[in-house]
Amino acid sequence: MIDTMRSGFPTGMTRIADDPSMGTLESMGHEVVDYLKDYARDNPTSFGLWALGIGFVLGWKLKPW
Repeated sequence: MIDTMRSGFPTGMTRIADDPSMGTLESMGHEVVDYLKDYARDNPTSFGLWALGIGFVLGWKLKPW
């Protein structure tokens, strides 16, 4: 096992070395969702405006008629 305390590797690389399941598409998706949830809790106004803006643009560009 790699001694992560004394290595000069970035923390992301040492986390992957400790947990081989890390880095899969499923775990990356869960991390993105967790990050968005934390961001929404910390900055609800900004998150709401971003969601409204993205929804408006997508709805405008993908309208069915």
